Amino acid sequence: MSTLIQPPPPGYRKWWWVPALVVVVILVVGAVTWLPTVFRSDNSCGAGVVHSGPNDECVGITDGSTIFDAELTDIEHRILDENRSVETSGQPYVSIVLLSPMTTGDKPERIATVSGIRHRLEGAHLAQLAANRTGTWGDTPKIRLLLGNPGIEFAEWQTAVGAIEARRAADRIVAVTGISFSVDNAFRTIERLSELRIPVVGSTLTADDLPALRGFLRVSPSAAEHARTAAEYLSTLSRRILIVRDDSPADHYGRTLAEAFASSFPDDPQRFAGREEIYDSEIGNLDNAFHFMMPNICQNAPDTVYFAGRAAHALQFLTQLAGRRCGDTPIRVVTADDMAYYRLSDSPARMALGTEVSVLYTGLVHRQAWQDHPELFNPYSVEQFSLGCTGPVCYRDLSDDNLDDFAAVMEHDAAVTAVEAIRRAAGYAADNVQSDQVLQAMNSLHDQTAILGASGVLSFDENGLPTNKPIPILEALDGAPPRYLGLP
Repeated sequence: MSTLIQPPPPGYRKWWWVPALVVVVILVVGAVTWLPTVFRSDNSCGAGVVHSGPNDECVGITDGSTIFDAELTDIEHRILDENRSVETSGQPYVSIVLLSPMTTGDKPERIATVSGIRHRLEGAHLAQLAANRTGTWGDTPKIRLLLGNPGIEFAEWQTAVGAIEARRAADRIVAVTGISFSVDNAFRTIERLSELRIPVVGSTLTADDLPALRGFLRVSPSAAEHARTAAEYLSTLSRRILIVRDDSPADHYGRTLAEAFASSFPDDPQRFAGREEIYDSEIGNLDNAFHFMMPNICQNAPDTVYFAGRAAHALQFLTQLAGRRCGDTPIRVVTADDMAYYRLSDSPARMALGTEVSVLYTGLVHRQAWQDHPELFNPYSVEQFSLGCTGPVCYRDLSDDNLDDFAAVMEHDAAVTAVEAIRRAAGYAADNVQSDQVLQAMNSLHDQTAILGASGVLSFDENGLPTNKPIPILEALDGAPPRYLGLP
């Protein structure tokens, strides 16, 4: 009897389990990420706030009852208490929405920090308390402060603006403040709010290439003004300047700084030491990009580097600069206002200070400027921010932190601007204030009918930009507050 010889199984049958395993892995990963959302009994984070976007952020608006981060608990509770006091006062009231990222994400180069967010809330709440309790800008209507989270870098802005639109009537929303970063989604937010005829007062928004929009004001000088102020300060100090510029198409900040700074030396092209060094923050891998700038920097031997980009990127640049081969050659690195949100002592960038590097930046406010030029600032607001404040409304009652990142002061002044427009509108609306009346009142905030804030005069041109705002020059130090170098 013959024995049948079985041929070996085909190769594809031998490894049948490989694609099967891939399918199983995909199903498991999908289940882990998708099923919690499907079976979550409530997509809400709290009243008016929902889970949204790929980062599952809590997005929307709250009266302070929904806590965005544990570090914000105390200030949100204070805001909630004041809001409830306003609601039960029996007096007319309206609401302002502070719309700014309340979450930071986990990217190391993130442009928002939790401490900066907390300071913004504290500054806006100080303005709310002053408006409701001191009569500095009139008495009524009282002010409720709502907190709006548009997500990391405004990624979920449509959800947040949709919540404002839906709750506009019920919550008597007549203005929005904040909008604190010059990113594309922030611009889309402003455009949509303008279409809805809701006034907007930006706090630290600095980009120049925004169209003039109805009812849009900014209390912070533009990035171009910061760059021109830096150029003015350096005009007699620096003979060889190299520009390092962020070329990201999604962030207008670096491009605006670089163009305005370079244009400040139209008749002195020899001032610049070599071509601009360019990086793209949207691509990432910045440590590598900065590392390969170092040979050119040493070759061109600038005495000053003007860093036209975000401070988070400037820290990475400084870290690479600390290891340059020409480490015994002094270099002054100058950048703009968001350097204030970071401390050199918390970053490897501090090593640069030991290699003949100094770090300067254009600021927004400083206590020494308050002392040296009291005529430029509102004395009542300055007193409320002072270390020795003893009145009914004091920043020290809200926070033990310093004001070095400007966030509290600028958010305070944005809220003050909105309050002043609201109170002026109330004079004609018999306290029944609507957003259209606030839009009309905003037109009067200039020249002799402007007001003073803690950061300087709040007077706006026809494009909504502040005029004659002081811009101090500051030096970042390791483990100490910034050194005030003066007002150019």
